[in-house]
Amino acid sequence: MSSNLEDRRTLTVEKIASDGSGIARTREGVVFVEGALPGEVVEAEIVKRKKDFALARLVQLIKTDDRRVPPPCPVFEACGGCQLQHASYGLQLEIKAQMVKDALGRIGGFDHLPDLECVPSPREWGYRNKASFPVRKIKGKPRAGFYEANSHRLVCFETCPVNAAPLNRLFAVIQRELPGLELDVYDEREHKGALRHVILRAGLHTGETLASLVVNGRLNARKVKSILGLYRLLRDAVGATTLTLNHNSRPGNVILGDRTEPLRGDGLIAEGLDDWTIHCDTSSFFQINTDQAAQLYRYAGGLAQGENVLELYSGVGSLTCYLARAGFVTAVEEWSGAVDLMERNMRDNGIANVRGLRGRAEDVMAALPGGYDLVVVDPPRSGCQRTVLNKILEFAPKGVLYVSCNPATLARDAKILREGGYRLQSLRAFDMFPQTVHVETVAFMERQ
Repeated sequence: MSSNLEDRRTLTVEKIASDGSGIARTREGVVFVEGALPGEVVEAEIVKRKKDFALARLVQLIKTDDRRVPPPCPVFEACGGCQLQHASYGLQLEIKAQMVKDALGRIGGFDHLPDLECVPSPREWGYRNKASFPVRKIKGKPRAGFYEANSHRLVCFETCPVNAAPLNRLFAVIQRELPGLELDVYDEREHKGALRHVILRAGLHTGETLASLVVNGRLNARKVKSILGLYRLLRDAVGATTLTLNHNSRPGNVILGDRTEPLRGDGLIAEGLDDWTIHCDTSSFFQINTDQAAQLYRYAGGLAQGENVLELYSGVGSLTCYLARAGFVTAVEEWSGAVDLMERNMRDNGIANVRGLRGRAEDVMAALPGGYDLVVVDPPRSGCQRTVLNKILEFAPKGVLYVSCNPATLARDAKILREGGYRLQSLRAFDMFPQTVHVETVAFMERQ
């Protein structure tokens, strides 16, 4: 794409794109303006062009939306973690509801959608129970932080306003002690060095915390001793519960490796969800907003009906607990460690009507007999494989409950289900990630 820094335009912003930039339309095509909000008139400078769209830098606000607010984070404009701190919380909810409706209309072809509510998070700030911090060498010293948007340039900070207080306390100790660790910092270009990432988790309703260092290669005794010294500082200052090493020697951007080694504690952390206590480990998926996850699961569990439920992508069983109130649940999960934890979580919470199956959803479904009243899916951002959707249509359950973190793939998959004889019965968005453009959605589709 070419660049022309002298090309300035006055633009009216219509809505927000999935990356948080404002969308304006011109005769030449769509312009994406970073930092602009719906309804604002801006002077923008075109920095990159392509055939049907252009990227622009906000130069001046000509007409400002009265719901624009000062971002409280000093590194907001540099950090890639948040995109909407400059929008009031009410506006954020409107933006996310509109994103879901736009995706279902544009990609899914759903023309007449019901009014869509985006359920607000109980906490707008300090809600994250997990954070992953890449470690890089800055001016000769190891530092942890977040990446700038669309880059691997590290943004350093003292505290993060969306991270829960226990994470910020853990992070402060680690940031202070990094230079004293006997660990050289990983260089992703050379694929050399030991320390790649720091991962922190907190149980906001249990008080437990987990710290994990992601390392490249084996560590000698001196390096392990250094890490154990860090744990003692974390324990004394913050009350750290467990410390693990995750081993990842693969090049590339994947944060975690396949093997995790507990150094102190059992490597697990517990969190409370309504009546249940859920255990997870370093690599397990657990929604990062505990209280909002409980609201979503209550709603999804209330939609579950039928004596025989098939749940795909079940993870450690957080949603499974709520589904088990409806009937017998067959829970399918690819990650073997998550299945072990799901089975433990069911036992610990006294839930006997759940069977866990290991394997990829598309492989396990091929051997299942069908006869399900309800199929529940909570897939990754990439959505469901077509073979999974085809098998759901073959099973022909009365209902499909789809929990999604990506409106685009939800719309794509819902279109396939609709073409297979299902109609969209209900739709609700949940703000699982305040201050960002990300949104969680629950769609219930019923067989016609």
